Amino acid sequence: MTPANSLSEAEQFERDAKFEDAAMAYAGILSRNPRNKRAQSALEGLRKRLDSQTDPSPVHQAGLEEALAEGRPFEAAESCGALLKTFRESHFLWDFLGRCHLAAGHLDNAATCLNKAIGINPRAAGSYAAMGRVKAARGELDNAMALYDKALMLAAGCLQALHGKAEVLIKRGQSQKAAIMLRKAVALAPHDAALHVTLAGLLTQQGAVEDAKEHYTQAVRLNPALTEARYQLGLLLKAEGAFAAALPCFDKVLQANPSDDRARTQRLHVLAELCDWKWLPEYGDFRRQLGLRGSGCDPSALMLMEDNPDLLRARAQSYASELFGTAELNSTPPAGQRPARLRIGYFFAARDAAAVLEQHGGMLAAHDDGRFDIRIYAVGASLPDSAAQRFDGLKVLDASATDQMAAAVKADQLDAAVDLSGYSGGGALPLFAARLAPLHILFPGYPGTMGTAAYDYLISDADACPPGSERYHNEHLLRLADGHQAVAPAAPSAAPDRAACGLPAQGFVFSSFASGSHITPQEFDIWMRLLQSAPDSVLWLADNGEHAMSNLRRAAAARGVDPDRLVFAPAASRDDHLARLPLADLVLDTFTVNATAAARDALAAGVPVLTLPGQQSAARTSASLLQAAGLPEMIAESMQDYEAKAAELAADSTTAASLRGKLRTQQQTAALFSPERLARQVERTFDAACERQQQGLAPAHLDLE
Repeated sequence: MTPANSLSEAEQFERDAKFEDAAMAYAGILSRNPRNKRAQSALEGLRKRLDSQTDPSPVHQAGLEEALAEGRPFEAAESCGALLKTFRESHFLWDFLGRCHLAAGHLDNAATCLNKAIGINPRAAGSYAAMGRVKAARGELDNAMALYDKALMLAAGCLQALHGKAEVLIKRGQSQKAAIMLRKAVALAPHDAALHVTLAGLLTQQGAVEDAKEHYTQAVRLNPALTEARYQLGLLLKAEGAFAAALPCFDKVLQANPSDDRARTQRLHVLAELCDWKWLPEYGDFRRQLGLRGSGCDPSALMLMEDNPDLLRARAQSYASELFGTAELNSTPPAGQRPARLRIGYFFAARDAAAVLEQHGGMLAAHDDGRFDIRIYAVGASLPDSAAQRFDGLKVLDASATDQMAAAVKADQLDAAVDLSGYSGGGALPLFAARLAPLHILFPGYPGTMGTAAYDYLISDADACPPGSERYHNEHLLRLADGHQAVAPAAPSAAPDRAACGLPAQGFVFSSFASGSHITPQEFDIWMRLLQSAPDSVLWLADNGEHAMSNLRRAAAARGVDPDRLVFAPAASRDDHLARLPLADLVLDTFTVNATAAARDALAAGVPVLTLPGQQSAARTSASLLQAAGLPEMIAESMQDYEAKAAELAADSTTAASLRGKLRTQQQTAALFSPERLARQVERTFDAACERQQQGLAPAHLDLE
């Protein structure tokens, strides 16, 4: 720009009353040409006018705030620094520059600027609140609280102080007080999206999911750029099974940031739950980097996408590195001698209590109280009353306060802490980053490695984790001899008639009560061929929602099968489900991730299960169940064998009846049907692992006889 043009621009700024811009423009001209008389005279006149102003104009202040709000702290700080040459004693500018440094994580610079701002105006509540955030970021929570209280004394409605104080209260485990404070802040500033996000996160931890969804929805309505709020809203909708509603949340995150692998993983998982198989080619496009770059991705979703235990371990390690940080390793000195009663703590996510207790309740109740002091911990909110009543002394831990949770558990002086949820529930995970006990043991509700040294052992067996699979796990394997799961046989009850369940009066009933995400074209192609080869047969499936049912019906029609031969069973209580299951003739397992809970229920109800084991633990759990049930002949060796075995049973009613009779007999003697027997096995693993610990020996892979 020529000197004449620069001068013209500066004069136009002055005519528009943009005095700060005019002053900077004249100063720029003089830096290039110090003898420019017109610029000198104009700048002197402007400075006399500006000397009477302490702060820049409201227009400039608003522009700076907008840049900071849009995530441009460095640009905002540079503009602020230029203005400070003119307004050296501006409280606003020093306060703003401090907040820029705070946003950039430069805590020392932030403290220097905010101290200057407080010196200029010692009654500015916002500056004390911003300094409180600096102290909180340094972990100086007491100092942060004192500064927030000072700000609130000066201005009871100071939003920054209310927000910051609530965050400190959350860290201290005072979530109820924090919620009250955040609700007050939201009432004062209903258009502040950040407040809605913080409140929604706290409400989620407290189990107030409907309220949390409302506040996340408000946040993204107020600020569509808040992709994290959209992502969290999607997770809440997905957790309650509203997959079709969750999908747009993840899609919008990906529209804003196509490289967000977390959202990509959740989108693919939701599509899989909807039985929308376009997830398969999309996964193929992204599989090389998914979960291995940027933010880690949920391994419990990724394990559904391919049977590749080496890849799953790498992804789990990436995820765990963020979630657990630097895990506190076992440094407890050897005890030397086993106490009379080993103190064992079992942990699970409170919201998953029903599923956890359904799987492990019988075993937990069967522990030998003379040799083991069993403690039960439910982490988080939404614990069903039935679960709370099942165990005396069950402790509910507040998931919003990890440090307080860990301190409460450490005070119980456990010999071993056992995680029953893993990545499937997730509620206990932050706890296991701390060293709760000399030994941390994973008892898989999540059938795979956690990918972290935070866990010493994983309880399994030689069918789920055969020799050679050690490399797939960060944990050392504790292999039980008779399987690592148990289920009590279903109590005798009158089964409903076939018509009441939508089943035809005659014909073989193939069944799969797997979740939608477990079903892929690989299994479905076989199932459709089985229907075609067995006249009058039907496939009885779980009702996984209207979208999933419609997609499966269309897939059947595309394969030349009448969609009406797919019969969908609505959700039912477990007792009612166990009562109707005997109407099935054969349960067909899924491949990449077995339908483990559905297979357990089927075997408990006396219905044979057919499986094809894969490579990862999640693809081998049904094989473990069948070995423990004494039905190894129902473990196929290949897809062709799987299809042939199913077709043979459908064609030969005598063989099918004989198999059911064998299963009923096995229910009286086989290891799978004795939670008491499993309890004794698990106790031997505790003895063996703790004995090594007491002798000062490192964890090792152990096969228990």
